[in-house]
Amino acid sequence: MEQKLSAESKTVRIIKLSCFILLLPVFLGLAKGFTTEIFNLPQPLGGIFFTGAGLYLVFHIFITEPLKFYKKTQRFIQIIFGFFSPILRISYYLIPFWALVVLLVYLLLVKIAGLKIPSAVFFFITGFVFTMHIALVARIMRTDDITKLIDYLFIIMIVLVINIFFLAFNLKIYENSFSVSSMAKAGVDWGVELCRTVFAQLFVTG
Repeated sequence: MEQKLSAESKTVRIIKLSCFILLLPVFLGLAKGFTTEIFNLPQPLGGIFFTGAGLYLVFHIFITEPLKFYKKTQRFIQIIFGFFSPILRISYYLIPFWALVVLLVYLLLVKIAGLKIPSAVFFFITGFVFTMHIALVARIMRTDDITKLIDYLFIIMIVLVINIFFLAFNLKIYENSFSVSSMAKAGVDWGVELCRTVFAQLFVTG
């Protein structure tokens, strides 16, 4: 019985590792496509977004790691999505609570109340809160157990891929010229090309 469970565990780990390897070039392509779209936006939106992201990293590295605050507020995600049990367990890691708050504030103040708030404000805050989410999810899930490394890499890759799309859709709402489809196409194309290049280098001779 133990041997059967061990074999199943190894099979699951192989599948997870394979998924990680397949998703890695796709994510790198999406990140490249995302960056291209950001810099194609009317300036200074791109710079402001990265300023927000960089400011959080400075805060995280040199001042404090707001882990307790993050955990307390992120629990609201589980409350919000608690009605849909299949995603309850993973919603904590996939959906950044504060990004939803920023989006709700935008919809209430700009779309409903009609206030003229520059998109740059929401780009800056979004860059800050998304960076916080990714950094702290990685911190929470970090493990020193080498046997759990594959699980960690697999889940982190899923979190990154889903969050880059969620982030892209948020920015699309704040600035209509941001193209999610162009980002996705460029990302997939670049990822596929990277896989082809690696495969050719490793397996094609002559």
